[in-house]
Amino acid sequence: MTTSDTAQPEGQSGYREAVELEFAAATKRYPGTDAPAVDALSLTVPAGEICVLVGPSGCGKTTAMRMVNRMIDITDGDILVGGRSVRGREPDALRREIGYVIQQVGLFPHRTIADNIATVPRLLGWDKRRTRARTVELLDLIGLPQEMARRYPAQLSGGQRQRVGVARALAADPPLMLMDEPFGAIDPINRDRLQNEFLRLQAEIRKTIVFVTHDIDEAIKMGDRIAVLQAGGVLAQYATPAELLLHPANPFVEDFVGADRALKRLALLRVADVPRAALGSPNGGPALALGTPLRDALSELLGAGALHGNVIDGDGRSIGALTVETLARMAAE
Repeated sequence: MTTSDTAQPEGQSGYREAVELEFAAATKRYPGTDAPAVDALSLTVPAGEICVLVGPSGCGKTTAMRMVNRMIDITDGDILVGGRSVRGREPDALRREIGYVIQQVGLFPHRTIADNIATVPRLLGWDKRRTRARTVELLDLIGLPQEMARRYPAQLSGGQRQRVGVARALAADPPLMLMDEPFGAIDPINRDRLQNEFLRLQAEIRKTIVFVTHDIDEAIKMGDRIAVLQAGGVLAQYATPAELLLHPANPFVEDFVGADRALKRLALLRVADVPRAALGSPNGGPALALGTPLRDALSELLGAGALHGNVIDGDGRSIGALTVETLARMAAE
């Protein structure tokens, strides 16, 4: 469902359901340059999915993302949000309907956490009660205690500030979110935790998301679909993580994905994905829960010097043995 740029009932941002996003030969050329920054990019992001734009520095991934909310204007082609061209939209109104999360968060340091989260609802004219209720809801959603609403950004950790940045982007319940290396400035341990928290959140809210990163491992973990860009803003491949790892489209993609494609494939699967028929008889070894990623299961077996592990179901019962040989076979499939 789409709407006009005029005010919506009760200050609504326009639409709550996720929308399809389409890049239709979207091109960006800067004056005085020989090659485009983004060259006729064409791809479709289904509603409710995460599309990761990934590639080396200077490949145009951030430029492509910022054309969606017209922070950078398109030179040729078009971008459609819910079937509607962004080129005909008033930029400020368009941006209020698209959530935006950046690496450095960009919270207002002189405003409380509650006021930061309420930024867009207030611009949209929401009343105080509705704005306050949405702030309470979002703090719960991102897993922060309510007393943090009265704190200032400097009083929070980097990971907490990043979560507030996500909450602010979600405040007006946008159908589409843009995320520009949102976890890039976070240390590895907290980065992994934030990634997991966001995937949990996405399973609940089901927004359409464009996620920019330079890290192929992050792209594989976060994306429903991955767009690999190469120099000049050329789309090298657009595929699911599994397809990208199994069938790189060309030598550039193969090199960018890395020589450890088989291990990356194991990261996409969990012990529960192993067919019961492929499990041997329980025979000791490290305990492997059904939710364990196969890459982690392999690491546990190798770390213990074991050739097999004991698969444990949710009730703590042993249901079979997972062997290194079976993991190797699944990595090659």
